[in-house]
Amino acid sequence: MKKIVIQGLGYVGLAMMTFCAGAKKGNKYLYDVIGIEKNSYKGRKILKKINSKNNPRIVDDINFLKFYSKLIKDKRIKATTDINEYSDADAIFVCSNCDYNFVKNQAKLKDFVKNIEIISKKIKDNCLIIIQTTLPPGTTDKIIEPIIKKNLEKRGIQNYYLCHSFERITPGKDYYFSMKEVQRVIGSKNKKSLKHAKRILKNVFKIRSNKIVEFDTPTESETCKIIENSYRATNIAFIEEWRKFCSKNQMDLEKILKCIRQRKTHNNIMRSGIGVGGYCLTKDPLFAKASSSQLMGEKFNFPLTIKATEVNQNMTFDIMSEIRSKFKMKIIDKKVLLIGVSYREDTNDTRYSPAETVFDFFKKLRCKLNFYDPVVGYWDYINNYSVNKKNLNNYDIYVHLVKHQLFNNINIPYKKNSIIFDLNHTLNIKKREKILKSKYYESYFIGSKNK
Repeated sequence: MKKIVIQGLGYVGLAMMTFCAGAKKGNKYLYDVIGIEKNSYKGRKILKKINSKNNPRIVDDINFLKFYSKLIKDKRIKATTDINEYSDADAIFVCSNCDYNFVKNQAKLKDFVKNIEIISKKIKDNCLIIIQTTLPPGTTDKIIEPIIKKNLEKRGIQNYYLCHSFERITPGKDYYFSMKEVQRVIGSKNKKSLKHAKRILKNVFKIRSNKIVEFDTPTESETCKIIENSYRATNIAFIEEWRKFCSKNQMDLEKILKCIRQRKTHNNIMRSGIGVGGYCLTKDPLFAKASSSQLMGEKFNFPLTIKATEVNQNMTFDIMSEIRSKFKMKIIDKKVLLIGVSYREDTNDTRYSPAETVFDFFKKLRCKLNFYDPVVGYWDYINNYSVNKKNLNNYDIYVHLVKHQLFNNINIPYKKNSIIFDLNHTLNIKKREKILKSKYYESYFIGSKNK
């Protein structure tokens, strides 16, 4: 049985380890699989959760949880900090993060490169390395491959296989199917690397060859991911521009967008929202310029992409400033409840969540804040400000931010004469109409014609 090692066990790595561990032919598992985390406080904390044999509730996806539970029963889930596990690996998926320094406007490659150094000093002859991390285009060719080649030559090893194959995982209720059914991309200069990587992906995800796209270089795969996320970020920024215009002139943007979506060529136009969060869209578009300046030695500025990122970075504050202007003294010194604080629905991920800006905004207005989000297990404010389901009444302001599935059946007992904000289209039409018709509430629904 061939051995696969998954390096980095975050949202991508955990899912990759699970699918590799669950890969079968008939009734037999195909691979011996183990995950590796850093021997740090954070890494040990991740391992403790994984090795506890409990479901890691990082997403509210019943399909993934069932799959994971079955693998736990079969003792297929294994994780460690022991880097010697790389030594006999036939294939390694590199899933650790590559961060971005927003102050210096540079990709933070140092920690990622250190991981590659560790791996390349341990691997055996003919090992396949599949980089899944989102990177500035050119990183695999210009930085990663020379490091691997140098460290292997020192040990007299000539043969290795290297490719880039980015992940498109969607946190939330579609976590499982976003891994299993999505088109796969592989980029490598070496035909044998492509062949070996393709075979593993077909085994792990049971996908046909026509759902695997091959590129001639890792740089094309890296670029594909950056363009994909930059496109989405730009689409979001574009709608924010029109949201401001429609809000200023009392127009129903959502009704306008619904009309536009009837055209097949325009059906993916975004809708308005409180802001961009999460680990990908907040930084990935900036990797374009980082590639140009840090790797390619060029001075291409990507003006549209950079401007879109700037709009998205300011979006949440701009919306809250608009609310401040509209409601004035009505939102000062009040009791405020935030409902949902993760960056998107059905995930516990709070990285770069717009909720943080909303929280800080009301805090500066001397408001007393709490939040309700049973999906989230960690947030900087969780110990002092989290409340449970039975304590959702008696607030002056209710701020709906995230559309978790579990919120669908919750009827919040809004206090009379309170203000209700729906800043991310979380409430259904029936609840919205009830609020709008009531004489007891004031309200603000993002993208709508607010009176």
